[in-house]
Amino acid sequence: MTVLFGHPGGNPNSHHAALAHFERGRLEAFCVPWMPRPAELAVLGMAPGLGRWRERVARRAFAPLQDAPLIEGRLGEWGRMVQRVLMPKADEGRFARQANQWLMRTMAKHARHRAVTAVHAYEDCSLAQFEVARQLGKACIYDLPIGYTEAWQQRRAQLLNEYAPWVGREANEIDSVVSLEQKQREMRLADLVLAPSAFVADSIKPFHDKTVAVARYGVDSQFWSPRPSDIPRRSGPLRFMYAGHMSIRKGVPLLLRAWSAASIADAELQLVGNWRLAERARADLPTGVVYSGPCSREELRDRFQQADVFVFPSFFEGAALVVAEALATGLPVLASDASGYAEVIGNEFGLVFPAGNLEALVVALRRLSDCRDQLPAMAVSALKAAEQLTWGSYRRSVSAAVDTLGVA
Repeated sequence: MTVLFGHPGGNPNSHHAALAHFERGRLEAFCVPWMPRPAELAVLGMAPGLGRWRERVARRAFAPLQDAPLIEGRLGEWGRMVQRVLMPKADEGRFARQANQWLMRTMAKHARHRAVTAVHAYEDCSLAQFEVARQLGKACIYDLPIGYTEAWQQRRAQLLNEYAPWVGREANEIDSVVSLEQKQREMRLADLVLAPSAFVADSIKPFHDKTVAVARYGVDSQFWSPRPSDIPRRSGPLRFMYAGHMSIRKGVPLLLRAWSAASIADAELQLVGNWRLAERARADLPTGVVYSGPCSREELRDRFQQADVFVFPSFFEGAALVVAEALATGLPVLASDASGYAEVIGNEFGLVFPAGNLEALVVALRRLSDCRDQLPAMAVSALKAAEQLTWGSYRRSVSAAVDTLGVA
């Protein structure tokens, strides 16, 4: 088998999926707009005022794939980056659509090569190359990083109605950059669907009868690590923490309601990330809630290391990497059963509650507050759980799933 693989940006799961094929000697090429080399990052680092962008671009570099066969569209990606810098309020959806279209055109062209026997691509940017692959009798591997779109549309309608007073920028950003019809056609063409969690796999079942394999994401435990022993924890109240977009889908309005209802003494809730809810909600946060905007990976790790419990109340996910990152820094986790980690989190280091269940979340918050003396032991168990979430395990799962296709 020889796999043509692609992703419109390059993120940890796509890097390791490509590496899974490369390690098995079956990667025909990795199609990605730009995978920056060290020299390119060095030049970017010397440009004044681009520190934040260098950090963002640096995440696309992945040393294990530097010698892999790559197909890049650098000029187009550089153009989009320049536009983002010069027009910070420009429509991000437009840039995403451009990257998706480049990827589909490029992969559709190369999918015709005789050596290619399977095409592996992601939701929103698979249709053109899947259609070519299907015409030529080649296998289609569909990577679905978040719950299936038709399931989300049903949940979305309920949430926008229930949390109408909270709707802000998210109302305009909540829709996908591609149509429902495209997503449905991509799914119908797939021979194999790769899902990062049982939640994602289950979201497909009511709509399509597909072969689905779960390949759970890993975490970079060298970076996401516990607080060094020589750095003491800051004194103060018990610190609960949430990191991610402040949005309805992520469950932040539910969390704020639960925090008010729980009335936990000597505790605070830290919210870290972009605010996408109504502005009036930010001006009226409950007592004990502290909001700060988005931050760098290094600062987020520092915040994890100074927190006591990580809370993730999302209504709809895939497998949120931030949960694994919190575990790897030694944080007990309180998460919804839609977080993508319900089957990972154990009572010895965390709690799982039904997504959207206010009463259950209130009870869980109080329970963790009441067992403050047990949190250090739970932190040790959290680290042990994170040790099982390796990218090596993810790559083995991807390879095993692809093997089942039986394509020569």
